[in-house]
Amino acid sequence: MNENIKKPVYIAIALAVFLILAGCTLVKFLNYRVAIDNVLNLNVNKLVSDANILRRKIDGKILDTPEKTNLYPVAIMIENNLEAWPLAGLDKANVVIEAPVESNIPRFVAIYANSEQIEKIGPVRSARPYYLDWVAPYDPLYMHVGGSPEALQLLKTYNVVNLDQYFNDQYYWRDNWRYAPHNVYTSSEKIREAIVAKQLVSPTDYQTWSYKDDLALDKRPDQSNDIVVNYTAGEYQAKWQYEKQANDYLRYQGGDVMKMSDGSRILAKNVIIEVHNIVVIDNIGRKKITTIGSGKALIFRDGQVVIGIWSKDDVNSATRYLDDKGNDIQLNGGTTWLEIVQNEDILRY
Repeated sequence: MNENIKKPVYIAIALAVFLILAGCTLVKFLNYRVAIDNVLNLNVNKLVSDANILRRKIDGKILDTPEKTNLYPVAIMIENNLEAWPLAGLDKANVVIEAPVESNIPRFVAIYANSEQIEKIGPVRSARPYYLDWVAPYDPLYMHVGGSPEALQLLKTYNVVNLDQYFNDQYYWRDNWRYAPHNVYTSSEKIREAIVAKQLVSPTDYQTWSYKDDLALDKRPDQSNDIVVNYTAGEYQAKWQYEKQANDYLRYQGGDVMKMSDGSRILAKNVIIEVHNIVVIDNIGRKKITTIGSGKALIFRDGQVVIGIWSKDDVNSATRYLDDKGNDIQLNGGTTWLEIVQNEDILRY
């Protein structure tokens, strides 16, 4: 071939090879970019999806504002003596633990970690050791009016910020329309003042339960037996009635719907019965309740019951609820009430 012809041919061939290689590289690059973009989009979508599901740490309720998901927990001793009825503010608590004290009259420790405006909470009463074991994992601000000798001694060593009314009267008041000892109250405003004064600016890093969405309406039972806890006959019988539409349990006490002083009703998303060893330890009728270890638990949610166990390793460990395979039982997001009983003889469901 003529040399003058060969040279342009070689150049053309080289150019063609270059263009083919460049094209392949470009295709690979574009495919790579598409793959990267897909991954990024998936991650962005995942982040958006996760960001849209904000559960409040204390009770798993879905919120729309992240700054309210982990507020400082406050545990308040609230009495249930009929001479203190109607109670105030108990319906606004996120977690409530009910257990018997002297004469088998039940008493509550109500745990709040929300932004509710509550004008009146109480009557606030005295501490008992077993309530301290249950609230210690929250590292809370603990509000009470004195306590049993054992409880007051334990308070010196427990992971709680002790706000005994005897030494912090400015965060409480006495209602002149009630008589002592059933007349000590607090409020969300007083609680905020205490949190600021005690410099409790950082939320506590406590363990929480596992939460799920409510069961779909068409899968909920049309009828569900009432949950009845007979702490004592008559006035202190607690009953929970399932409401299918709202997927809530409505609380009754002494045969009537339990209403607060402002007319509000008590509703719970989960009602948990825990069976514990309970013994009387003195002639006043004070009790010792075994809180560490494990025992039977009945978890009521969605109009159904799950039989499992409660398990608490030590004072500072949160109580867990486990199924027969050792897995955590998921609760519905919202208020949870714990009923502490000595045996199932006082229980009907």
